Amino acid sequence: MDFSLTQEQQDFSRMVENFAKNEIAPLTLEMDEKQEWLPRSVYKKMAGLGLCGVYYPEEYGGLGLGATDTLVAMEAACRGGACAGSVISWGTNLTIGSLGIVKFGTEEQKSRYLPGIASGDLITCFALTEPGAGSDASGIRMRAEKKGDHYVLNGTKLFITNGPICDMGIVFAVTDPSRGALGISAFIFEKGFPGFSRGNKLNKMGMRSSPTGELVFEDCIVPAENLLAKEGEGFTKVAHGTLEWERCVFGYYLGLMEYNLNLCIDYVKTREQFGQPIGNFQAMRHRIAEMRTELDAARFLMYRIAWMIDNRMTPAPVEASIGKSFLGTVAKKNAEYAVHIFGGYGYCKEYIVERSYRDVKLIDIGGGTLEIQRDIIAQGLLGRPAKPKKS
Repeated sequence: MDFSLTQEQQDFSRMVENFAKNEIAPLTLEMDEKQEWLPRSVYKKMAGLGLCGVYYPEEYGGLGLGATDTLVAMEAACRGGACAGSVISWGTNLTIGSLGIVKFGTEEQKSRYLPGIASGDLITCFALTEPGAGSDASGIRMRAEKKGDHYVLNGTKLFITNGPICDMGIVFAVTDPSRGALGISAFIFEKGFPGFSRGNKLNKMGMRSSPTGELVFEDCIVPAENLLAKEGEGFTKVAHGTLEWERCVFGYYLGLMEYNLNLCIDYVKTREQFGQPIGNFQAMRHRIAEMRTELDAARFLMYRIAWMIDNRMTPAPVEASIGKSFLGTVAKKNAEYAVHIFGGYGYCKEYIVERSYRDVKLIDIGGGTLEIQRDIIAQGLLGRPAKPKKS
């Protein structure tokens, strides 16, 4: 198993890192304060570099690359100073917000939507979570009823990344309540469909540059040709078919961890206390050593997921959950160490490590909670827990 990057991937990584350093990093403080995403002009520049369709087939405007290249790009963006919020919104467009169309869409659906996403003209989302269905995603209540040549959707989605700015998206609704998860279907919706509206934009602790909000469907008319895959395959096929990619998206935290590490290395070399650089003190040196060790370990786990996807060794839910749960643990520790090393400065918003401390908490919640990841790992090792015997 060889995780070394090809020369092309190394060049690709440097290009993305330099773009982030020059075009995104200078905007991050204002984006965080105003809770605004990237200016469309900057996002269009990203699209011009092929970053909005990294793995899309070339006939739809993509680069025709793979999961590893996608992870390389996201990691490089955060390593170059892009805020995690800007990257997660980009990653949603690139992966879970469109992967279902790439994998399961009809030719007409692919031709209609993928070129617009790849060009940066369309912002998409993945609308699964509801007010009463988070970790138990199969328990969604939103209904879709077929009437002639269209479906009528009713319900509300919550905590949707890109919800306040999306032009379209993949939404999940129950078409057959009697079948549980097998009765959930997936649809492609557009913001102009009758009955669609946006609810509240959420005021968040972290990831503030990634717009998150509520989507409302009130007798929303969705054409029947916008059904993605077949009826009843929305959860078991479309949603589950994005599982490893969804976990892989969180690999941008690798770039954030490395960015924090580099900031801390520079800081401990120049910050003096008691007449010497604080980098001379064993406590600081050990923290730096831990940050590097855990970054390397997390990187190997996350690149293993991407490698497995590219080599068609998926579904691999256990490996994906191992990677995401470990990354979450060490990313939070990395951010905590960075704030501690910077001391009082690390507690101030002008310093990037403060924002990273707020941003990393999402990994415990979004894309499957830490508890869900551990349940998936345990289930892969031990099977489903036995039901208690009746006394």
